Amino acid sequence: MRWPKMTLTKHGIISYERRGAVFRLLNMPETHSELHEAISFYDAKIEEWIARKQSTEHSSLGQASVRYQVLKQAHGKCQLCGIPAALRPIDIDHIVPRSKADKHGRVIKDGKLIDVNAPDNLQALCFVCNRSKRNADQTDFRRKRKLVRDLVPEMIEKEGRRPRIRNLMGQHLKQALAEKLIEEHSEFIAASTKHERASELADLIEVALAIAKEYGYSKGQILALMEKKRATHGAFERGYFYEDDQ
Repeated sequence: MRWPKMTLTKHGIISYERRGAVFRLLNMPETHSELHEAISFYDAKIEEWIARKQSTEHSSLGQASVRYQVLKQAHGKCQLCGIPAALRPIDIDHIVPRSKADKHGRVIKDGKLIDVNAPDNLQALCFVCNRSKRNADQTDFRRKRKLVRDLVPEMIEKEGRRPRIRNLMGQHLKQALAEKLIEEHSEFIAASTKHERASELADLIEVALAIAKEYGYSKGQILALMEKKRATHGAFERGYFYEDDQ
């Protein structure tokens, strides 16, 4: 009862008698009708508070399925640094902080009034990035824009959707390919089955060959260079791990 007592006595709503631990309401209604009116008013306020609390407790953030969807859309990785959940715990972060919510638990996101725990206001961040993100920072780190394989736009159109695509060239393409390499590496690390690892490894090689092409090297030249290095320095098949000289 500590905090209600301190708050209500501070604002002159109640008095408190230590002997017997008795609370007395100050400024009691003088008539019977005023008393019933006051009771009805406060009963309504209590019901409103209970309903709001239950709504928050059963909101979308409290549902495991929503957390799963947020992590699934993030491919189980931090949407800021890209590290997979296998290497660092992933938090569900509010893009617009809960401290910005109104009394009904709603915030303004992209010009729309939504529930603070709505999926549109949630992103996956590793605990390091989440701790570094300030409460006033409302940056949306979800990577909705990324480099995709050449046939993906056509596949999206067959699903009845209209993708917005632009062609990158030069330094912009090199930067996007570098980011794609990091993305594919993270997905390879996070892969849990033999088939998934093989698939992600194929993606990694495909991106590496695309980068080579942008720097003026053909697939044949890269493979020839790989064979040359294998002949002079060996491969990575024996598992030698260099620690130090004796």
